[in-house]
Amino acid sequence: MYEAFDRWLARPVALKVLTSAGRKPELVERLIREQQALSALKGTAAVEVLDVYRGGNGEVCLVTELLVGSDLEEHLFSLESRGERLAPRRIAEIFEPIVETLAVAHSVAIIHRDLKPANVYLLAGGGVRLLDFGMARLRKAAPLTAAGTVMGSPSYIAPEAWHGQRELVDQRADVYALGVMLYRVLAGELPFSGQTLMQKFLGATTEERPSLRVKRPDLSPDADDWVALALAIDPEQRFQNVRALWHAFAATFAIPPLPGQRPSFWAAAKDRLRELVQGEVEQPAPDSLPREPSFTREALAQSVMNFRDPELTAELPAAPEPASVEHTAKLTQEEVTLPLGARPAEKTVELSGSELVRREDTK
Repeated sequence: MYEAFDRWLARPVALKVLTSAGRKPELVERLIREQQALSALKGTAAVEVLDVYRGGNGEVCLVTELLVGSDLEEHLFSLESRGERLAPRRIAEIFEPIVETLAVAHSVAIIHRDLKPANVYLLAGGGVRLLDFGMARLRKAAPLTAAGTVMGSPSYIAPEAWHGQRELVDQRADVYALGVMLYRVLAGELPFSGQTLMQKFLGATTEERPSLRVKRPDLSPDADDWVALALAIDPEQRFQNVRALWHAFAATFAIPPLPGQRPSFWAAAKDRLRELVQGEVEQPAPDSLPREPSFTREALAQSVMNFRDPELTAELPAAPEPASVEHTAKLTQEEVTLPLGARPAEKTVELSGSELVRREDTK
């Protein structure tokens, strides 16, 4: 990445350059697809793309707006190191634009596939940008990864994606990753604490979903209901789109809408239900009011979970049986230079093989 000055636009810009080591056809194609995805998302919180071209030595360059600020990974690490959490209003300021950007992306069959705090950028002057669509899957585009390949940042990879079933990964993989991010915002840690690649794999695909109430007793009694729907192992049991996940999150954890926006259907339904419950109880003690029953939230969830883009799912085959043959997992990662004292952000990985090898000596 370079800072440059565009003489035609008379403005500073950022250059994403594929060096000589990165001129493989599939890497060039990924950069081109990133430009296509960002162009389709113009007007959202996705980083603005300005141009793509080849330099004098044949290197491929993507030109985007120049961002000044810091990424969400750095910001969360700073808060977590002091035992602090994001304020509800700040959560809304950061995540509502990201949710709307993802909703637009999914509506045109663009799946990000690498959502994580390091790819959310907080602008110094206010605002937020969603970065790095280099791994995005585009509508009707030929796949660039071999069958059985697992791609993403390990703590944010959806359970179905861990098995390398590329044809089964849809917008719900982004829903899962967004759920992990929001869980971390509230808990101050990731939902699965494994340090090794194998532990992260097993946590996402087999372990019981963690309890937010254990870590934050001050949160809503419905906190764990939200976690169960956000991080469900079976994508059919998960929130089916990012707006459903976000609206349920905002209603459950009292996240206020941004100025100029009306409260969501979820919040309105919850307030109305509370009024009905309180109206049925005669002179209740302050701590004796029955809480909103879980089945009501689940019913509300089902009312918005049934939406799925037919173009994303119409051609999906039945899930194949997991491969029984062990495959060696090959891990490749790009070196990242971070400011002194910053915690290294979790890096994007690419694992080859139809199933992660079940042994601890995976490199």
